[in-house]
Amino acid sequence: MIDIFVINIPSSIERKENIARQLTELGLAFHIFEAVNGHKDKSPLFELYDEKKSQLYRGKTLSKGQLGCYASHYLLWQKCIELGKPIIVLEDDALIYENEFQDLINNIQAIPQHFECIRLFDNKRPSFKHNVEKKLTHTEIHKFNRGHMSATGYFLTPEGAKKFLEHSQSWYLAVDIYMDRFWVNGVDVYGTYPACLTNDPKFESDIGYGSKPKRSLYCRIKREVFNLIELVRRYNHNALYKIRSKRKS
Repeated sequence: MIDIFVINIPSSIERKENIARQLTELGLAFHIFEAVNGHKDKSPLFELYDEKKSQLYRGKTLSKGQLGCYASHYLLWQKCIELGKPIIVLEDDALIYENEFQDLINNIQAIPQHFECIRLFDNKRPSFKHNVEKKLTHTEIHKFNRGHMSATGYFLTPEGAKKFLEHSQSWYLAVDIYMDRFWVNGVDVYGTYPACLTNDPKFESDIGYGSKPKRSLYCRIKREVFNLIELVRRYNHNALYKIRSKRKS
């Protein structure tokens, strides 16, 4: 049975009880992983945050909640490598779709090694493309050309965790946006289709994003240039992926 880790701030009791009830009803063992509370904790990992880069590329500062969220996932990437086997990471506001999630669990051993990270929730981008790569019993694993914009739940291998850590020594993006940058970290974006879970709408985010800053014209131009470069790099990576896939087939 795969290890399931639920990220939870100890004070968020209702959220912990809600996700624990869902997993227990499915007969699944799990671990509650104490989250780094960016509003209260002083984690040494926060030293990886680069305010200059955040202002240069984003024109704003990562909130304390976003830093805590990043640190929590970072620690679980380390945990995955320590265990030397795949794990499932869930945030405590996950709402599990029973049949789809159980299908994934039942087929864990059949998942090929090159699926280093599989998002278990719907892609939240306004537009994206995806193609089936692997069929399970009731669900499928798809390759997405754009990231999912969330970290609510994902399957992760030690190989994927190593790549996330290797390219995560300077923080200036939220952790989910960093994970989406497959052209940087080398972890291609796969996801289950249909999704295995979503965010429970009865819970508000624990992260806290702060107020939207007023950006100068110069700042907005820098941000647009950064986004354009990202677009080109993403396009090139996806094009090369298609070429490699055709050669394999």
